Amino acid sequence: MSRISVMVLALLTAVGLSLAVQVPVSMVAFTFSPDTVRVNPGDSVIWTNNGAFLHTSTSGVNGVWDSLWDSGNMAHGATFVHGFPVDGTFNYFCRNHYLSGMKGVVVVGAGGVESESPKWAGVERQLVVSPNPFRSSTTIRYLLPQPGPAKMSVADAAGRTVSQLLSACQSAGSHEFVWNGRTTGGKSVPAGVYLVQVETGGVHSTARLVLSR
Repeated sequence: MSRISVMVLALLTAVGLSLAVQVPVSMVAFTFSPDTVRVNPGDSVIWTNNGAFLHTSTSGVNGVWDSLWDSGNMAHGATFVHGFPVDGTFNYFCRNHYLSGMKGVVVVGAGGVESESPKWAGVERQLVVSPNPFRSSTTIRYLLPQPGPAKMSVADAAGRTVSQLLSACQSAGSHEFVWNGRTTGGKSVPAGVYLVQVETGGVHSTARLVLSR
């Protein structure tokens, strides 16, 4: 890492912004995608309505608002951001379509209560990235609870996919993949914070990567 990079990283750390990221959730048809995300304290989630209907992101369960946040009606293309400063599990729904199953969960930090799905809990505990931070390459290890399709991609801090690493059927058990800090087309990405997103059996998990050059 260059002397300038070290100084910048130290400054960001001092003001508490070094690892804070914004995790994207898309509103498509009558679903939140992904419907379960895990973040660290200090991170935020940004919801984007990519569908044709009015949607909301409203904290609470079964249509009952718990007063933590409410985006109001969001038209196509609208975005809403909410920060999560403390550990916990936060359920939310769309006011207009929760009866159709449009619900989601944000799990924040180690203090978050695991989702009801044992597959989610297993994947999250086994999603390990090492080394992290890294300079040239890092190994992403994850667990596939049962045989089936697995997808893995890396996005930048704004949620834009920079590298599609994997899309294939795999056997149950532990797997690993090495990312060399390059895009799908083979170009080096700049130093910064990235998100590795793994989907196995419909379950999503996210981990942060810090790339230093």
